[in-house]
Amino acid sequence: MAPPNLPTGTVTFLFTDVEGSTKLLHEIGDEAYSHVLSEHHRLCREAWVEHGGVEVDTAGDAFFVAFSRPSAALAAATTAQAALSSGPLSVRMGLHTGEILLADTGYVGMELHRAARIAAAGHGGQVLVSASTAALVDRGGLRDLGEHRFKDLSAPERVYQLGEEDFPPLKSLYQTNLPVPATSFLGRERELSEVVELLARPELRLLTLTGPGGTGKTRLALQAAAEVSDHFPDGVFWVPLAPLRDPSLVPTSVAQVLEVREQPGAPLSETLMAALTDKRVLLLLDNTEHLLPEVASELAALLAISGPLLFVTSRERLQLQGEQVYPVPTLEERDAVELFLARARALTPGFTGNGEVSELCSRLDYLPLALELAAARTVLFSPQQLVERLSRRLDLLKGGRDSDPRQQTLRATIEWSYDLLNPEEQRLFRSLSVFAGGCSYEAAEEAAGADPDTLQSLLDKSLLRRRDSELGLRYWMLATIREFAGERLEERGEAEETRQRHGEFFVALAEEVEPRPLGGVDESRLRRLRAETDNLRTAIQVFSESTEPSCELRLVGSLFRFWEFTGLVTEGRQLAEHALARSEDADRRLRLKVLYAAFICAHSEADWDGMRRYVEERLSIARELEDKQAEAVALNDLGIVVAEGGDSEAAASSYERSADLAREIGDEHTLLAVATNRGYAALTQGDFRRAREILEETLVTASHLGDDRGREIVLENLGSALLGVGEP
Repeated sequence: MAPPNLPTGTVTFLFTDVEGSTKLLHEIGDEAYSHVLSEHHRLCREAWVEHGGVEVDTAGDAFFVAFSRPSAALAAATTAQAALSSGPLSVRMGLHTGEILLADTGYVGMELHRAARIAAAGHGGQVLVSASTAALVDRGGLRDLGEHRFKDLSAPERVYQLGEEDFPPLKSLYQTNLPVPATSFLGRERELSEVVELLARPELRLLTLTGPGGTGKTRLALQAAAEVSDHFPDGVFWVPLAPLRDPSLVPTSVAQVLEVREQPGAPLSETLMAALTDKRVLLLLDNTEHLLPEVASELAALLAISGPLLFVTSRERLQLQGEQVYPVPTLEERDAVELFLARARALTPGFTGNGEVSELCSRLDYLPLALELAAARTVLFSPQQLVERLSRRLDLLKGGRDSDPRQQTLRATIEWSYDLLNPEEQRLFRSLSVFAGGCSYEAAEEAAGADPDTLQSLLDKSLLRRRDSELGLRYWMLATIREFAGERLEERGEAEETRQRHGEFFVALAEEVEPRPLGGVDESRLRRLRAETDNLRTAIQVFSESTEPSCELRLVGSLFRFWEFTGLVTEGRQLAEHALARSEDADRRLRLKVLYAAFICAHSEADWDGMRRYVEERLSIARELEDKQAEAVALNDLGIVVAEGGDSEAAASSYERSADLAREIGDEHTLLAVATNRGYAALTQGDFRRAREILEETLVTASHLGDDRGREIVLENLGSALLGVGEP
């Protein structure tokens, strides 16, 4: 039973905890510590009572207190800290305000967990205050500590400190890309504790969470990774693998997340290994089962170096030496009921459960995803109706011997949810399955025919998820649901047309973002493309299987700066080579674009022979098309190649012919590039004064054109020239 007189509605919670209590206990002994703890309890309780707080719970040296007014909670924390300041105990405190449900057993809701997380992030003697509490009190005595993410994985929140005293940095999440989950983490205390204990073992190198789809492997893994983040000073990183189809791209995906870029002349895998060696980093590799068994060899290479811990989710084990497997069970009944009620109340405030909810959870085998799908239907059906309707479907589809009964339950639940959709909802649900790694609203609208109401309806029914990103909202499907939707898309004969629309959208996006070959680069647009890496790969794969190569050529040819920006030059060059190999007779202008993309990638790899092959064909096609701008760019690039080969006279000739054509057509960007290369040539020949003269003039041109990328290159070379003439 809950304590009497607990405040209701909007409540401010105060959590306290003694820092270093175990160490102090060992130092002064049991009896002395007992006296110290008793005095701590007396002083705290006096402060709570003085300011109208109600003690909800106490465990060991920690208090949980509720206040009807945030100002009273702040005053109580101030009074308690002042009283404790002369004693041996150092106490951290956290305050948070929010609306809360008071059930027969006590408070229920995420606001409670938020308050506890805020308190846990502080240090002894420190009082932390959430933004919601700070907004309701006089901020005169509060110090703004900025935005922080806590281990509950909620979105970043501004945090304040009572007083101006300096403390170490908060124990909040840092060095991580862990996403903000679509749903809160409920239950699973035992499983979370066991997984955290495993991850904390210094000898562990590989932990795999296994279980059927829908058991909550990813959510448990994300929470566990957040909990152990303090053990990994070099970071905790989430690498989603569900969108991948090629196991060889796993190292590339890891490198992208870690922002490790390819180095000229070195395979990306070697650069990645070097970057990770001796680093205490946790890599959460999520959804690997569809890449087995090939992915195991890719991960074995990561295990061969010292440092990183691999944390994997999969429907089956990897079969690697040293692998620790943790089978994720279904929820316990109590946790299943709590999850169902929480999701139902999010849609229907005041929803009350009864014995039928327990029966429903049992019928759904306590599978988290099945429970969420059923809870989404409480707007229409009572628990009893849900039991009746789902039971018929489950009895019909379950009982076969060919698959895990839990997987049969989940599939039956997804199918039941799908059948309840209206025709337009079903169509959109199927169409959205073509997106890999999620999509923006614009993409869903253009490629899948989405409208706001239907999209929102799928969100409400838990068939679609939404996540905020630096570029705006993205919509995505859980892997299990996407598989089902994709099957339905194939069955209805809609796959080819929908994939074509998907691909055409990303061709248009890439061409919109595509810079001119020697113009400036808008990094904000390239970041937008980077968010669509998996969709771009999917579109290229679909187009590469088509008998008509034009879409493949358009897309691959438009991504030349994207490959550079993301560091995926090896992958980009392979895709360009594939497109070129089957486009000998294709549109010459499209082939010209792909040759330029291949040239850029080869340049990043320092493959001068490859660069020469590409640029010579470009020059031939440009002259065939009588395209003076393309010819000028190709001649400039030819100058770069022959200069590297040591033929300075041939390079100068190529630069001169390029500049003549560029002046003739008024192409200032190519003139800038030629001048930059001439300055660099003078620099390499030791003519520093000539290099300085050329580059200073070139710097003015780059600034005039607004070419930031060109300006950076000029400044770097100009710095070397100034050092050469003796000017620092």
